[in-house]
Amino acid sequence: MNEKFEQYIHEITSTLTCSPQEKQEIADEMRDHLYTSYEVLLSNGHEEKSATNKAIQTFGQTNVLKLSFQQVVDPLYGWLHKFALTCFVIYSFALSWILLIKRLITRILDYQAFDFPFNSYVKTQGADATEKAFFDFSFWEQNVNCIPFKTIVLYLKAEHMNTSFAVNNLVVNFIFLLPLGLLLPFLFKRCKKFTSVVAIAFITSFCIEIIQFTLQIGMADIDDVILNTLGAMFGFAIYKLIIWFLSLRIQFKHKKYSTR
Repeated sequence: MNEKFEQYIHEITSTLTCSPQEKQEIADEMRDHLYTSYEVLLSNGHEEKSATNKAIQTFGQTNVLKLSFQQVVDPLYGWLHKFALTCFVIYSFALSWILLIKRLITRILDYQAFDFPFNSYVKTQGADATEKAFFDFSFWEQNVNCIPFKTIVLYLKAEHMNTSFAVNNLVVNFIFLLPLGLLLPFLFKRCKKFTSVVAIAFITSFCIEIIQFTLQIGMADIDDVILNTLGAMFGFAIYKLIIWFLSLRIQFKHKKYSTR
């Protein structure tokens, strides 16, 4: 048995969303084609290692074959992949626009519209935003929160602020990265793990907070990172639910055809 062939087959079939029997059928079909090609190459004078590599190369790239086989066993999954890719592109642009680009444009226009420095995105007590040096401790004290759940508790209590404002901030921060946790697993193999999605969401949110604070187009709050990450986790749970429904659909289809 050729170990390289078996690794190649396992890499493709292990990620497919289908029944074990369908995976086995695909693996057997791949094995037949690979070994047939391998024998032909050996008879044409190729060495074993060369014949193995050539057979795999001729058969195709793993990422292309995964998508092709998945579409064969369940065409809906292929359409979901394309839909997820389209949504991810739109979502990435929308997120960048809302959290960074639009804020930066607004800040520049505000500076041009007023005779004095003005910035509505950061807190400044008794001084204009640009008069506060970036490394001024008082500026950091007003616009940076490194204490987990401090802002969340403040919003939940809704003291000295409008209740709807507090709820909106909690909900908006929760849903900002929810699509990220939902879409990434559909697009990237490494993102099918819960820990990978959590790590990417945390890093993405953390970077956004740092960029916003550095450009003075927002405050840096660890609670925003926590809420963003929780939203991504919820998005991943939705992905798992979709995959579960797909597996039920595949099992139903398999039972339907097996009874014929």
